[in-house]
Amino acid sequence: MHSAIAALAAAATLSAAPAVPARSPSNPRAPQATASPDTQAITAKMDAVIDKALQEQRIVGTVVVVVKDGQVIYRRAAGYSDREARTPMREDAVFRLASMTKPLVSTTALALVDQGKLSLEDPVTRYLPTFRPRLADGREPIITVRHLLTHSSGLMYGFQHAPGEGYPKAGISDGLDNPQGLTLEENLRRLSSVPLAFEPGARWHYSLSTDVLGAVVARAGGAALPQVVEKLVTQPLKMKDTGFSVKDASRLAVPYSDGKPAPVRMGQAHGVPFGEGVVQFAPDRVLNPSAFPSGGAGMVGTADDFARFLEALRQGGAPVLKKSTAQQLGVVQRGPEAQTQGPGWGWGLLSAVLVDPAPTHSPQSAGTWQWGGAYGHNWFVDAKKNLTVVAMTNTAFEGMNGPFTFEVRDAAYASEAPVTGVKLHPLDCGSAEFKDLSPFTDTGELDGESGTLSAPCFLIRHPRGNLLWDAGLGDHLAQEPNGHEQRPGVRFVVKKTLASQLEQLGLKASDVQFVAFSHLHVDHTGNARNFQSSTWLVHRDEWNWSLQKPTPPGVDASALAGHPKQKTVLLNADHDVFGDGSVRILKTPGHTPGHQVLLVRLPKTGNVMLSGDLFHTRENFEKGLMPSFNFNRADTLASIDRVYKMLKNTNGQIIIQHDAKEMAKLPAFPQAME
Repeated sequence: MHSAIAALAAAATLSAAPAVPARSPSNPRAPQATASPDTQAITAKMDAVIDKALQEQRIVGTVVVVVKDGQVIYRRAAGYSDREARTPMREDAVFRLASMTKPLVSTTALALVDQGKLSLEDPVTRYLPTFRPRLADGREPIITVRHLLTHSSGLMYGFQHAPGEGYPKAGISDGLDNPQGLTLEENLRRLSSVPLAFEPGARWHYSLSTDVLGAVVARAGGAALPQVVEKLVTQPLKMKDTGFSVKDASRLAVPYSDGKPAPVRMGQAHGVPFGEGVVQFAPDRVLNPSAFPSGGAGMVGTADDFARFLEALRQGGAPVLKKSTAQQLGVVQRGPEAQTQGPGWGWGLLSAVLVDPAPTHSPQSAGTWQWGGAYGHNWFVDAKKNLTVVAMTNTAFEGMNGPFTFEVRDAAYASEAPVTGVKLHPLDCGSAEFKDLSPFTDTGELDGESGTLSAPCFLIRHPRGNLLWDAGLGDHLAQEPNGHEQRPGVRFVVKKTLASQLEQLGLKASDVQFVAFSHLHVDHTGNARNFQSSTWLVHRDEWNWSLQKPTPPGVDASALAGHPKQKTVLLNADHDVFGDGSVRILKTPGHTPGHQVLLVRLPKTGNVMLSGDLFHTRENFEKGLMPSFNFNRADTLASIDRVYKMLKNTNGQIIIQHDAKEMAKLPAFPQAME
């Protein structure tokens, strides 16, 4: 508690705040009421992956959607849509799709094939009579629609050439930049003026083929490319936010590129080195109505829209493609020698296709389709496991091909089975008797009431070590049989020492590998100094706040002094203690600057959350009440909302640590929750 046990008198001088509205749990990630163990495992791992990437400043913001067996089991927006404006990422954020445009345009082409308006073996010149690029020896080869779909046309990309050579020298746009006044027709003319890199069909090479395909689709479909894509794909699938123009610019995520120590905000013209060349970005291109519709990079959309698109294809193609056509999407057109995503990867009609998982060290099944987008996106469909994953970020290139993409992939395959051998022991680490509980809500519910709040500790036993959650009131207070008057109206009582309880469990302080603090008020740090060999896990904001001069109310600086620096881990975000999702520290600021709660996944009980001081009573939890002395009201409300959602999403229960009646219902020491 804030002065909540230690200095209520000082905290009581804070001014009153508006009433807190009652809250009820909601679920932002999955529509089902009860999450399965598989979903819980994926949620825990995916949250950890996202939080780590944000903490390490590898990405600025992201929206991740996971669909399993046709149901959204995970959806999360995290980080910033606009870092400088501190605008949080939102689930319906609109992203520049870059090469995620390609599957949409390619699917439109396949829909025209299904309608008999296009054939994979048609020569491109049937639709674009003037598009006649030649080989280096002067010959004019035949380029077919299939060559365009499979990136075996002999075309390339500008960023694959050194500046001033090849495509850059010819002024060819890759569809990401925004050359003033450049039309699609002129870009195709310039493209056809540069010799092909190889005979069409000879090999695979990622290229502007889909831009050419977009022009073919427009001719075969009898309308401009945006209208044909809308008619045949986005409209039937109700992809209301996906297209070649932005309908709601307020939801458009600001793009960033990789940088140290943090990603760099893109300007109106932003070049990022890639291979031998440079990818030229022009973020405002999607806001320019005169920009030509690039079939390979020109669309915008949301993660939900794209997941809906992929799921339609995975489930048989309706209402966009015939089932027989959709079934071909996982069939390799160009073999693994193409190494489109590295060893083991070939190419299909839409994207890379996994031929052999062994050299990739991937949990994905053979036949998985996968690709991404240069603005920082990645997606895959594992049809054999009925799994679709879309991860959009606003950070190039980390979100496209950096470690984040592999971490997201692996998280989507998180084990269903919880870690065995995890136990939670409630420990009696004292109590606090109050003559006046009214400061524990600022809306009058406890006015005139007195009562006792427990000050427990919890020991989590894990196959990889022991963790103590909070350190309670100091054992030295047990020497005062009538308790210790902390100040008028507040008495601390310790009847059992923490040391004696650990001894009953066959442990010493040195056997506790980790001590994690919900926050650093005195009723949570009383025995901290007894754990000098343990690694302390405390939020950085909390630690820095506790070191302020004068010492903040409720903090006993002497309890924290002298702990080895190398044994003090300052957290910036959520933290997976043992790396398996079973014990997770969650950032929930508000009561104090760096307040945290603990989520433990037990093999039998399921998910159990330890509240810290986010809630002091069950009534506070059920009604969304808060103390008048909390450090930040807005942060508290946000943390309360997050906890409600986490409990709903994980089908978890919460233990209100300071509610003495609730603590009395837990397994009696030395019993444990399992």
